Amino acid sequence: MKNFITALLTIFLVACVPTKEMAVYVNEPIVGPKEIALVGNRAPWVIDIEKRLRSEGISIKRFASLGEATEKISESRSETKATATTRVILVLDGFAPNTGMTRCFGGGYNFNYISAEIIDAQNNETIAVYANSGYSEGCQPLSGTIFGDISGMVLNAFK
Repeated sequence: MKNFITALLTIFLVACVPTKEMAVYVNEPIVGPKEIALVGNRAPWVIDIEKRLRSEGISIKRFASLGEATEKISESRSETKATATTRVILVLDGFAPNTGMTRCFGGGYNFNYISAEIIDAQNNETIAVYANSGYSEGCQPLSGTIFGDISGMVLNAFK
């Protein structure tokens, strides 16, 4: 009986372990305005990430708008390129049930998965990625650091 309880407790604890993965691909911080375009589903938890970023001085645009710039190469040739209105794009994707029975009492979320990717539109490259599952901040006693991790990753992308 004691071994059964120990095995059951071990399974419960392993099931609660977050699966955090983070990778930074570009070590040079972006010089320029602290401004991002936020792309992804407009889930309720996105507001928590937006609040954290705004409180740190990040300006948030709702869409990654594209424009065109035409450059004259020679008398007979010109080249048109797509340009982004913001240099940095934050792509968010995730799922956390949002019902009275699944939300945390402290206001947090229990994520089945969440991912964030920071893209430099000027160089067309991924700056950093983040993936996790489990509890966000506000889920006592099992609170995680999901929102803080994502906002910290965005802040570290700027100089």
